[in-house]
Amino acid sequence: MKIFISGARYYSSPLVTETEDQTMLEIYKTIMNNANQVKEVHTLARRLKDPKFFQKLIFLLTGIQLDEDTARAMWDEIEKYHKDVTNALGRKIHISATVVDYMLRVKHYLRNPSAIELILTEKIENSALQDFFTGLYKGSFFEEFVRKEVNRSKRHNHQFSLVLFQVNGLENVSISGNTSVATKILADIGSIVKYSKRAEDIGFRFSVSKFGLILPQTDKKGAILFSRRLITDIDNAILSTSGLVFGLSLSLGLQTFPEDGDDAKTLVSNVEKACYKAKVMGPNKMVYEL
Repeated sequence: MKIFISGARYYSSPLVTETEDQTMLEIYKTIMNNANQVKEVHTLARRLKDPKFFQKLIFLLTGIQLDEDTARAMWDEIEKYHKDVTNALGRKIHISATVVDYMLRVKHYLRNPSAIELILTEKIENSALQDFFTGLYKGSFFEEFVRKEVNRSKRHNHQFSLVLFQVNGLENVSISGNTSVATKILADIGSIVKYSKRAEDIGFRFSVSKFGLILPQTDKKGAILFSRRLITDIDNAILSTSGLVFGLSLSLGLQTFPEDGDDAKTLVSNVEKACYKAKVMGPNKMVYEL
């Protein structure tokens, strides 16, 4: 099933074209995390002022693409149906259950709602969380993922490590008029990160030239070995070729839970400090102690 995403937005900076739809993510979070979904949907609609809000809402819940006016009218019908069903049952039910029942029994639109719920919502959430160009998670979600890993590691008494690295000079490649070269370098780095990490590791792209990873169940020694391999791979593929031409270098910071911090905010702050310290020390440095 093809996922609807709002029109692409084009930027001269950062280097690449990104496509995202924050409305879809906000709707998903609101519906999944609130007890009174109907009230919160209207609150969200007023706050976001997205002209296609109800079109996206209906699509998120059903996979059916409607124009905005039709979607708004359908949502009004769903609200009334939700109130009737709730009163008839004498208890609260989730709006997603109402929508599925409404589409099955009233509109006869859906034939396989379980597949829609399992596949469509997963794809929509991933499209909102992932960087369009590299396929890595967006850096804005880094601390949230770190927080989850902190909680998991505390429960199971595990260590884990954070890696943050920056390719210095990549912005200058674009400014000099070599945008296509900078874009290729960025894509290559994303591919190297995905190829180098384990299945359980999580990769992030923060900005044009900054990347990060969460390495579950990895102590500092293991994270250092991983980082050295990653630096070698990036050096062989990029720094030893394009890097020499454009003066690129790498700065890498590394921190480990719990010895370098036992909460997400401290760990993220410390790994950023380690990456900055590596940059101050000179080209192609790695810092794992502050």
